[in-house]
Amino acid sequence: MRLLVVANAMIPTVQLSLLTPLTQLIKNGECFVDFLTEQQFKERFGGNLESVEASAWIDERWRAVDPTSVIFCRYSGPHAKAILAFAKSHGVPSVYCIDDDLLNVPLELGQLKYQFHNNPSRLEAVRHLLDNVDLVYCSNARLEQRLRENNITGHLYPGQIFCAGEIISPAELRPVRTIGYMGFDHAHDFEIALPGLIRVLRRFPDVRFELFGKIPKPDALNEFGCRIVVLPVVPDYGEFLEALAARRWAVGICPLAPTDFNRVKNVNKWIEYTAVGTAVVATKGMIYDECCAHGCGLLVAPSEWEDAMTTLVVDPQCCFELVQTAQRSLVINYSIERLREQVLAMLTQAKMISEKWKAVRCPA
Repeated sequence: MRLLVVANAMIPTVQLSLLTPLTQLIKNGECFVDFLTEQQFKERFGGNLESVEASAWIDERWRAVDPTSVIFCRYSGPHAKAILAFAKSHGVPSVYCIDDDLLNVPLELGQLKYQFHNNPSRLEAVRHLLDNVDLVYCSNARLEQRLRENNITGHLYPGQIFCAGEIISPAELRPVRTIGYMGFDHAHDFEIALPGLIRVLRRFPDVRFELFGKIPKPDALNEFGCRIVVLPVVPDYGEFLEALAARRWAVGICPLAPTDFNRVKNVNKWIEYTAVGTAVVATKGMIYDECCAHGCGLLVAPSEWEDAMTTLVVDPQCCFELVQTAQRSLVINYSIERLREQVLAMLTQAKMISEKWKAVRCPA
């Protein structure tokens, strides 16, 4: 199995949803993965991304990899049509891997992300790939439904899970001293929990708060001085998980604004918090209801953030039991083995569709 992954860069989705589940197969020599990225195009050809030389390089890379499948992972960059045409002409199955509604990225994610994803050439690339690949691999059934509402009518394959985890830091009974949040330009989500968080920090002077990622620190937190820590982004996913585990957060928050874009997102934060031994408090009625059910996290309405965090601060036993229960669910429902089986089944499905269309185009 030789996979050519086409992406804008080595984005987290490539690492957590494709490389992580295939790691053992790669180590065993059963799977080879190579990459063709927009970042590579820019490094080689600068502003001449659509040049003849760039097109020739696609041919060179294709011959070097000789892929058995091509996976476009959130790709919106140059030569999308040409790379897909290569796959079609060589009879190679093609997949578009998507974990957000990339056709409708809202301004709430920030001006830079909004302009990037809504560039007409990028929207055209995404739409062309969604409409013409053999299989669209959706991160969840909610996103599958959204794409159908956007008139994507091809073969859509919804994942049961899209991010896997394994226990890095087992549940530990300890005082609740650190609450954390990791976010990337999602300030509108964080604002939901912020008033309750401020009241908790005022009430419990031994508790600190940490922000991990690109989200800026709100000015409202300045009153707490050194009790607020802002941690930089760690691009490599494995190193990110190690860094997250090292922070030893007792509680991790997952606030989500009630937007259409958020309703099709994934529960990666719950998986990552659970893996590093952190109890989860999450927005009720959005995407976390299933993973937090049966004592695997606290689900809260907008007015309940303070009460939920207070419950865990004053009752470390409750916090400990939440993590224990969540980690049991992680092992059973969100294992790397389960995600690997799903990825392999998806690739098999794409191959079957590709071969079916080859038979129609080129009957014996």
